[in-house]
Amino acid sequence: MFKIFKGVTVAAVVCGLAGAAFAGSKGPQTKEDLEGPQPLPAQQKNFPLDQTWQLRELNGKPIPSSVDASLKIDSNLRGSGFTGCNSWSATLYPVKDQHLMVGPYALTRKKCDKDVMAVEFGLLSGLTGNPEWDLVNGDLVIKGPRGSMRFARSL
Repeated sequence: MFKIFKGVTVAAVVCGLAGAAFAGSKGPQTKEDLEGPQPLPAQQKNFPLDQTWQLRELNGKPIPSSVDASLKIDSNLRGSGFTGCNSWSATLYPVKDQHLMVGPYALTRKKCDKDVMAVEFGLLSGLTGNPEWDLVNGDLVIKGPRGSMRFARSL
């Protein structure tokens, strides 16, 4: 019986020493072990389809309250809206990395005040050139090579 007890005691001591040695070693080190925790990659957002947005700022300047310019992308990826003077529509769809792609515009040809026509030009040209979009504090922000715009959700 003493031999069995002695064998169990020796086995327990050996297991304890082996466990302590294993716990003390770091094992294979990965890039994360060496550099610490890394931030998660930016998560892609879904563009808010079927919602109308009112233009509030164009290139950092507020739009006069008398100008009613809007943007909407429906579930068929058809963009449409009003420039303050003319109605417009185009194929307009969100693509990878929160960019927008726009096809040719269909546009009514009404003439308006010079200031309103400048808003129209800024809105339509700002959508071209594969601009980036983001939702910031509930507003839709579109920035591209031809300008920036901030839209507020319309009721």
